[in-house]
Amino acid sequence: MTDRLRRRVLPVVGALVLAVVVLAGLIAVFGANPTATAIALWNGVVGSPFTIGQTITIASVLALTAISALVPFTAQLWNVGAEGQLYAGAIGSVSVALTMGSGPGTLTLICSVLAGIASGAVWGLVPGILRTVWGASEMIVSLLMNFLALLAANYVITRIFPDSSGQSTRTVTPNAQLPVLWTAGSVNLGVIFTILVVIAIGVMLGSTRFGFAVRAAGLNARAARLAGFGDRSTSIATFAIAGGVAGLAGAVLVLGTSGHLSTGFSANYGFIGVAVALVAGLRPIFVIPSALFFGALSVGSNSLQVAVGLPKDLGSVLVAVLVIVLLAVHVIRIRQRGAAA
Repeated sequence: MTDRLRRRVLPVVGALVLAVVVLAGLIAVFGANPTATAIALWNGVVGSPFTIGQTITIASVLALTAISALVPFTAQLWNVGAEGQLYAGAIGSVSVALTMGSGPGTLTLICSVLAGIASGAVWGLVPGILRTVWGASEMIVSLLMNFLALLAANYVITRIFPDSSGQSTRTVTPNAQLPVLWTAGSVNLGVIFTILVVIAIGVMLGSTRFGFAVRAAGLNARAARLAGFGDRSTSIATFAIAGGVAGLAGAVLVLGTSGHLSTGFSANYGFIGVAVALVAGLRPIFVIPSALFFGALSVGSNSLQVAVGLPKDLGSVLVAVLVIVLLAVHVIRIRQRGAAA
């Protein structure tokens, strides 16, 4: 192992060991056996084809919301609105699917997915434009937009396309739902969408002029402007891409899993995506394994209450503690905009 590789790998390994120790201590405080809890988590993930499929499906959504955070973060722009952009995408896709009804299957599905992407992109443009034109904080604006998206979703559910329960929209017709790739695990076409998006974003950031502009803005915004890269256009385009990717996540959720939009249909996937992106080191190549890890925690934690008497919400606590530990030991680094690399 070279010295350079050792300097990169050893701190990460040490941080992960520390995180495991902290998490084990936390579980012990809750009155459970850490080893039994780890076994329960593992069995909850690989216990059946369905749970494996659930992990893959949730990971595909988390990877998309992680990309939604990753692209702006690379430019030192703080998008914490992926949850709202996801909801906007879900609203757009389910609205088009229900409006078109039982029209031509492929056309309905394509239009519904594109509507989700477009709706998310429009929702993402708001903080980008407000920051660029009026200097508003994109972090605050994108955060507040989450609450507006929840209100909009509730209006669509209760007023525009309500079902008999009033807790969700009507279910879209089968021709508008994503095809299932693995029946036993209920894995749908959204997984392929996710892989293609992650590859495309990786190529864009690493091999295109726009990607170089995004990275340059993140390293030094003033130097990027002097080099001829427009800070305003980069900011707006970055948020549009972020919103579109999160909107695709919303479309995948409603067209690939439930078939309808319901209250609380997202288990904070937009917010967890931020953690996925940070653990991935803001590198697209590591987003999918990071998303699989967080997806496994989400699915595995569902079995904790029965197996070891711990609440299933402990999975979210474990995620938070892991990210905090990695931040504390500087494995995850967040630079201020304009700071040196």
